[in-house]
Amino acid sequence: MTIKELKEAIKSENINLPMIWKLEDDSSLVIAQQYYHKIGEILRLEIKTIDTLDDIPAPSFVEDNNLYILRTKEFSGELTGNVIVICNSTKGPCIKIPKLEQWQLEDYISNQVKGISEDDVKWLSSQYGTNYFRFINDMDKISIFEPGSQGDVFKELLDEGGFEGITSLNIWDLSNAILKKEKDIIVKVLEVIDYIDVEPIGLLTVLYNNFKRVINIQTNASANARDLGISDKQFYAIKKNNCGYYSNERLIKIFKMLTDMEYEFKFGGISQSQLIDYMICKILEE
Repeated sequence: MTIKELKEAIKSENINLPMIWKLEDDSSLVIAQQYYHKIGEILRLEIKTIDTLDDIPAPSFVEDNNLYILRTKEFSGELTGNVIVICNSTKGPCIKIPKLEQWQLEDYISNQVKGISEDDVKWLSSQYGTNYFRFINDMDKISIFEPGSQGDVFKELLDEGGFEGITSLNIWDLSNAILKKEKDIIVKVLEVIDYIDVEPIGLLTVLYNNFKRVINIQTNASANARDLGISDKQFYAIKKNNCGYYSNERLIKIFKMLTDMEYEFKFGGISQSQLIDYMICKILEE
C-alpha cells in the first residue's frame, strides 16, 4: 500500500489492520500520528502505545478495544490484530510515510488547534526547526482545550514565554518524555545532554514534583486544581497528557525512589554525574 492508498482508505473508512509504517525522517512522525489518531477515531479504538508486541494481551472472550502503536527503530516479523508498527527500517512490505513539508505542518496545526488564527498558525510553524517532538508537546498544550478557548490559551502561553527557545531541548522535554515513556525522545535528549539546559538536581526536582501531581490526580477521582495548588488549565493538561502511562502501584514506587534518591544525592550516595542516567533507568525499569 502507498501513502496515497492509505489516505484513500482513511477517507473511505475502509481500513485493514495490522500495518507497518516506515518513516522517511523524524518529521514523518507528525504525519504518522495524525493518521493513526484518525484511524483510531474511525474504528472506535483507544490508542495505546506499547514497547514490544509482548505488551499486547492474549486473545480472550473480552473484546479488545485498543489500537496498539509500536514505535521502534527496526522491525521484522509478522503481525496480527489491531496493531500499527512505526519504524525507521524494515525489510518487509510497508507504507512509506513521507517527510513533513511546511504546508503540511501548517495544516496539522490548523487541524489540531482549530481555535487560533491563520497568522498564529504560520508563526508557530516557523518556530520549531526540526524539533518535532517539542512541537507535538506544545500542540498538546493547546489542543486539549475547546476551540473557543484556544486563542486565549495560545496568547497566555505566548505572553508567559511558553514558546521561547522552541528549537532548543531542555529539562522539560526530558521530563515530559519520561512521564510519557517516550523512549525514542529520551534517547535523543540524552545524545545531546552535555549541550542543553538539563541540570541533574534540577531534573530530580522537576520529576519529583511532576510525579507527585500525577499521583494525586490519577489515584484520586475527586482531585481538583485548588487542592493541588495549580490552575485549572494545569490540572486539565496533566490529567489529559500525563496520566495513564504508569500503574498506580508503579507511580508510588517511582515517587518513593525519587524521594530516596534526593537523600542519597545530598548525603553522597550518588554523584551528580550518575544522577540523570540512574534516575531514568530506575523509572523505566519494570
